Amino acid sequence: MQRRRTVKSNESRRRTKRPINPRPRRFPITADDVIQSAFFRKAVSEAAEYAKKPERLKQLFEEASRKAKEVPRGAFFERWAYVMAMIRLIRAYYRGEYRDISRQHFVIIVAAVLYFLTPADVISDWIPITGFVDDALVVSVALGVVRDDLDAFMGWETSQP
Repeated sequence: MQRRRTVKSNESRRRTKRPINPRPRRFPITADDVIQSAFFRKAVSEAAEYAKKPERLKQLFEEASRKAKEVPRGAFFERWAYVMAMIRLIRAYYRGEYRDISRQHFVIIVAAVLYFLTPADVISDWIPITGFVDDALVVSVALGVVRDDLDAFMGWETSQP
């Protein structure tokens, strides 16, 4: 009998130590969580500096192009075409081929690409399946602001010889 009480006692202790989540989420993280993170704030502050220097933009383009070849696209769904357009727009901008975008919107695009390149962010990119969910959320938030600019850029691209 004594042994049975000990087992019950341990079970009840384990139950009381579990944290209770008052509002379960569909995803482990929200766009607000990512946008308010120190990782995103750092990307935004660095993006303004990158936007001023073509050589840094060239380096950003090259790194993003390499990473885009390795990244599983599943987390990005239909936004993947826009991720690629962001990367190409950075190349066209540093080359001086395309400048029909406001500085503020260009900085948002650069910040999204910088966040995409950061492997240790809100959800580390090394975590299988979910590692790029936060990156996709950043792209979604950026698209809410710059989608028209990216559509115009893609239209410009198709009109080039």
